[in-house]
Amino acid sequence: MDFTYDAQRNEYCAYVAAEPDIPFGATLGNYKTFASCTPKGNVRGLWDADTDQIIFGSHQIAYRVEGEPTLFPRQMAREFTFLPYAQVAQFRVGERVQVTETFFVPHGDEHGRRVAFVVDVVVHNRSDSPLRVAVFPWALLVGQRFYGEPEPEVRAQSDGRRIRAVNEVTGAARIWGADRDPHECMLALREQVLLSSMERGALTDGARLDVVTPSLAEFVSRRIFGAFEYRVDVAPREREELRLVVCFHREGTAVAEAGFEAILADRQVQQKTAAFYADLLAQARFMVPSPEIARGVVWAKANMLRVAKEYPQGWGSTNSPPSDILVSRDTSWFVHGYDYLWPQFSRDALEVFNRCLEPSGQVVEYVRGVSGYKTNYELNINDDTPLHLVATLHHYNCTLDDDWLREVYPLCRRITEYMLSQRDQNGLLFCQARGVELFGISSWRNIIPQYNLDGAVTEINAEGYFALEAMAKMAAVLGIGEDWRHFGDAATALREKMMAHLFNADTGGFVLNYDQAQNYQDNFTADEVFPVLFGVADAQHSRAILQRLQEDDFTTPVGLRTISIADSWYFPSHGFGLLGGVWPDLTLWFAVALARNGMVRECAEWLRRVYATMEMGNRSNTVPGQFAEWFDGGSLTNRGMYLSPWTGAKYVWAVAETLCGLDGYRTSGRLHIAPLVPPEWEWVAAGRVHHGGRLCSYVVDLRERVVYCDVKDASAEPPLRALYAGRDVSRDVEITPIDVGAIAFETEDGVRIFLLNVSDVPRDTAVAFRGRRYRERLEAGAMRQIVIGQPTLTPTGEAPQGRAPSSKKRPPDTCPN
Repeated sequence: MDFTYDAQRNEYCAYVAAEPDIPFGATLGNYKTFASCTPKGNVRGLWDADTDQIIFGSHQIAYRVEGEPTLFPRQMAREFTFLPYAQVAQFRVGERVQVTETFFVPHGDEHGRRVAFVVDVVVHNRSDSPLRVAVFPWALLVGQRFYGEPEPEVRAQSDGRRIRAVNEVTGAARIWGADRDPHECMLALREQVLLSSMERGALTDGARLDVVTPSLAEFVSRRIFGAFEYRVDVAPREREELRLVVCFHREGTAVAEAGFEAILADRQVQQKTAAFYADLLAQARFMVPSPEIARGVVWAKANMLRVAKEYPQGWGSTNSPPSDILVSRDTSWFVHGYDYLWPQFSRDALEVFNRCLEPSGQVVEYVRGVSGYKTNYELNINDDTPLHLVATLHHYNCTLDDDWLREVYPLCRRITEYMLSQRDQNGLLFCQARGVELFGISSWRNIIPQYNLDGAVTEINAEGYFALEAMAKMAAVLGIGEDWRHFGDAATALREKMMAHLFNADTGGFVLNYDQAQNYQDNFTADEVFPVLFGVADAQHSRAILQRLQEDDFTTPVGLRTISIADSWYFPSHGFGLLGGVWPDLTLWFAVALARNGMVRECAEWLRRVYATMEMGNRSNTVPGQFAEWFDGGSLTNRGMYLSPWTGAKYVWAVAETLCGLDGYRTSGRLHIAPLVPPEWEWVAAGRVHHGGRLCSYVVDLRERVVYCDVKDASAEPPLRALYAGRDVSRDVEITPIDVGAIAFETEDGVRIFLLNVSDVPRDTAVAFRGRRYRERLEAGAMRQIVIGQPTLTPTGEAPQGRAPSSKKRPPDTCPN
């Protein structure tokens, strides 16, 4: 597998892989839809966010060169190029024809809300003679979830140019066709009828079916198929193009037709989709001298853009694409990453749960994005409530929007008081579950069959402690001294109760929980990371816990196991890997905890491993450029979703708030940079990161202990000192090779360009800036400066007034304040 990495703009990143090296194709999406592709070019599962319905089954293409047999996808070996916005497949049809299929979901201001996908076909005649190539797209026209029933009450009809499939009950319509007129167009009740016709070389053979009614479709379990035959004449050594489009709209044929025609008429739709991704990928450019981590950040952002959806109930990302289930805990963690890339999404996603809050103040488990149905699984407390408060603090600190904080504070106060009301006689947050699995687990590991984890759970109490700290900080920012003291004292008390009742001095770790019968579970699991991550454990105990988790019974080459292989509960795949499998999300929490406790080299290595695993293709059952969900603890291969919706945002957060030195929990009111990096690194950098309502860029020279930035009031952790270097003009820098990054600052007196080699091999670079040209050699992982003129450097100013410090109640050995 080959790859390219575009450090400067993150736009031209790609993977190239042969078909035998990948297990599945890309999953793409825009604001309103998802669609996936198999390794044989089968586009399937087009889904609509406004109805939570899969509305188009599958789409494949066969080819026939005149005088040769028809070749179906199963008979052609492909080479794939995975781009942030598209999947490109190239293959031979016989000896004389090369075909390129580009699958993408239209995105951007004009097309980003169309439930549609496009396959652009390019037929290249490699011979010296003219050729006629028959192109046979065929499809299952109705949507069907896996193992579910196809959509009922659909009438399909062809007019000889297009195929329309309309639900006679709802009026929802899908239109399928191309930018050329077909030679033939046909419907069928059995797929094999179409395949047999294609194999003989002509689509129709005998009776023609132009209409399929719902009653007719009932005879074949509602499955309706359609196909086209396009005859494409290609001159010698020339190329011809064919654009295939499927477009759906729930409001009927006229709206669907308008969207379909708009996509066909817009010859720049693919370029506009690429430009949408390019514009956002150029933001939050976190760069470090580790090629795997640098690539991981880019593709994490691409994943984030694919999964963000606008539902009737608001913005969010589902926990199980394609779906409209919006989970609170997932949303809270999404916020941690989206804050640096797309903060408006963070705010809108939080607002969904603010609106759906229970009257008591409890944050619900999930909301259906279409209907608004909500549930808490009959749990009185779990991780949703405290994590929502933590995410609110994070979003505030990254936006510094005082008006917004003032608006949501009363609601947050109600959430916090509800949380405090759920303490038991020992002063601990206590879950009184009434069932098992979803109804019996208050933890993030809530999908283990027939499992129960309730009562006083260490994870929930650790999050509760940090949530109280978050509320104290927000109260302090708003100058509400009484609340600051109240919530700060409550945080201190909860931590003390945890140490008294949940910490086991014999093992040096925390118990998993004590349940409603006061029975303790004291087996040591990876959930020990939570009291470390959220600052409950002191420095000594934190390091002891982290050292234990780094032993061989927990660690694997692909990440951290959820429980030890020596645990009596261990099984590598049972319960979705939550009893011994490997979850990248857990490994990312672990990496952040390591960095905050001085184990920075180990943090960097785990961040590297997490993404390196995603680049292994069939060896790890992962799709290039996509973060997989979870891995078997024995075989170390992906057993979950090929595109995990929640891991990308966590990866951006983990890199940003460790190696690149940001802190979403700090309430100083200005950008503060405190990198946690291996001592051998020379630099870290970030370009166009959202903070405080603006885009910020900085370069940290770790040798000289200087932060160069475009923020006049930024601060840095001693011994670093922050210098204002001017405005960011990095977009004016052109650099070759593209895997070398550049960040440039300009003052009235000159320009300072930083060249950043993320690679582990030396690079000879050619740099162009406004007509000037330079050549520089960068050693592996090195940084160089190009200075034009005499650019000034100004020490950054004092912190703005009016920002309050965080609660003084938090122990000094947790993450920096």
